[in-house]
This record gives sequence, structure tokens and C-alpha cells, in this order.
Amino acid sequence: MKTALISDIHSNIEALHAVLADIEPRGVDRIFCLGDVVNYGPDPAECLNLVRRLDLTLMGNHEEAVLHSPIGFNPVATEAAVWTKAVLEPGLRGGAEKKTNWEFMAARPLKHEEDGVLFVHASPREPTGEYLLPSDADALLGEMSEKLAGCFELVERVCFVGHTHVPGVFTQGGEFLSPADIDGEYSLQRGAKLICNVGSVGQPRDRIIDASYVIFDGEVIRYHRVPYDVEATCEKIAAIKGLPDRCGTRLLRGE
Repeated sequence: MKTALISDIHSNIEALHAVLADIEPRGVDRIFCLGDVVNYGPDPAECLNLVRRLDLTLMGNHEEAVLHSPIGFNPVATEAAVWTKAVLEPGLRGGAEKKTNWEFMAARPLKHEEDGVLFVHASPREPTGEYLLPSDADALLGEMSEKLAGCFELVERVCFVGHTHVPGVFTQGGEFLSPADIDGEYSLQRGAKLICNVGSVGQPRDRIIDASYVIFDGEVIRYHRVPYDVEATCEKIAAIKGLPDRCGTRLLRGE
């Protein structure tokens, strides 16, 4: 079974449309979203409308922030979350679509597991809150941080995550391998565990502006990068008073 894995859309409808169009001809059986559909970008409702049709969508920390409170967020993320909540939260005159989207967000599961494969937004230990960073792996010494080692203990075979917006795979040998390091694909090794970050659809942070996603066939992980109309997204953000300019300018630098 071929599964397309997307994450961290962040209300970027241009990127989401481009990724879904790229997935369509690839013969996938299902599409899973690992969370953070909303915040930062200008089109949260439009993105939720599309994601509701997917086979699985998990809870991300930005869904939690919009539903409840952006605790621990930086000023840019906090300001964007306040605006996003004002746009999405159903009031007395909220309408059916607002109510449906809000209830959809609130009902998202924290994780999904099947056949030794775990799907979460952030990490196996903290599904919406913990950052697994490239610096948690030390290929030179063949070591990994206590945090990463603790996550591997909770993985049976492979775990797919998003959250950092930086695509790549963590191996039990203490390596972090970017898509460039592996020519865009990685074959699972018998008996070895792996943690795979699928990257971000709507806000990549690996100095590449194209949207990132993964297709997994049960044995091989393949990364895909998809160009989209970044300028259109930036222009929409700039026109919205409640969204900080940095939500758009960072898209132009992939950071």
C-alpha cells in the first residue's frame, strides 16, 4: 500500500493545492496529514476544507494553540494564532462550515499506529510538543541525544513525524540524513528502526522554498519537492493586518 504523508501545511492553500496535484498521478492508496494544517498562513478555512477529505489527519501543536491557547509560542506564532482563531472559531453567526471545521480540529487524534509504523506530529514521546532536530544525531560519533534515544525506544519499526519543517531521516546509528544525502529515497533495513521527518508543505525550513512530502510503500521512503506560487501566498499574508509580515517573508527563503 502506498501512503502519501504530508505535514505542516500552515494555512498555505497554494502549496497544498500543488502538493495534492503532484500526488494525484502517483497511484497512492491514501493520504495522511501529520498535523499543523493551520496558523501562519492566510487560508486556514480553505486548507481545513481540503484536509477533511483525506484519509487521516492528526493533531498538531498549532491546532492545539488555535483551539485553546498559544502557550510557549514566540510572538510571531502567537499573533498569527490569535488571528487564525478569530477567523475559524464559530460564534453565534458562525455558520455550518465554521462549526464543521472547528469540530474537525478538536477531534484530531494524537497518533496512529499500524503494522509497526507510528504516525505522530512531533515525536513518539510527546506527539505534539517535542522537537527532533538534526543536532540530536551525531554521525561522527555514532551517537544520539538522550531525547532521540528515548523516542527510538517507542518505535517498533518506523515513525513518521513533521513539526520541525526539516525533512530527513534519523537512523539508529546516530545519523540524520537529509533528502539530498540519500538521493531522495531510503530503503528500510531489516531489524533497524527509523524516524522520518516528512518536511513541510506550507512552510519549509531547510533553505528550499518548494513544498515537501513523502510517499511510503511499506519498504521505501521517497521524498518529493513541489514548487508552488510562493509570491501569491506572501502577497495575501502582507494584505492581512492580523498576520505578521514574517509569516510571508520567511517563505521566500525557506526558513
